Amino acid sequence: MSRFARTLVLAAAALAGTASADTLTFNGTADDFLKIFISTDLSSPGPVAFDKTSGWSSVGTTTLNLQPGQSVYLLIDANNAFGGPAMLLADLSLSGETLRFANGLTTLTTDTTHWQVSEVGFSSPLSTPVSMGQNLPGLQIWGAFSPVSSDATAIWAYNADWSTGRVGHAYFVTQISAVPEPATALLWLGGAAVLTALRRRSR
Repeated sequence: MSRFARTLVLAAAALAGTASADTLTFNGTADDFLKIFISTDLSSPGPVAFDKTSGWSSVGTTTLNLQPGQSVYLLIDANNAFGGPAMLLADLSLSGETLRFANGLTTLTTDTTHWQVSEVGFSSPLSTPVSMGQNLPGLQIWGAFSPVSSDATAIWAYNADWSTGRVGHAYFVTQISAVPEPATALLWLGGAAVLTALRRRSR
């Protein structure tokens, strides 16, 4: 094995020994309540990971442990309990090296690009959510929520005002995908270097 390949393998082993757990931090609100699920299967959300039972005027924050290197769905059941328009508004972040949001980053806000929604259930046909405005002064009805990123968009399953809003749930879905750990990437590079060295010797 070449000196370069040995260096890569040793570096990979060192990184593998210092890898930290992945966590998801959620910061947001819904009109009126929300529940968060983390699942590998849309048809089986599993237990509630976070239950925000306070109303839309309060922002809920939680940090959830994730399995490193395991792709999952982030599922949010937003419940509009009292009529009128409804919204989900949040910013999220990931810590750790093995997971990324649907935008390829470790941060994500609610938007109409990286989220999907259904009024029936998580495993039902999903569609693009409706934007009700960015989290800035003048955001219709609710106004800006300063604890949530100003980049976040208030989204819902349908377009509504006070006269056409309806009571019910909206089921939001976005994906968190596994990416190669640094140790895995270095081991792959080390293996490639070994194969290259062997091929050169065979010639």
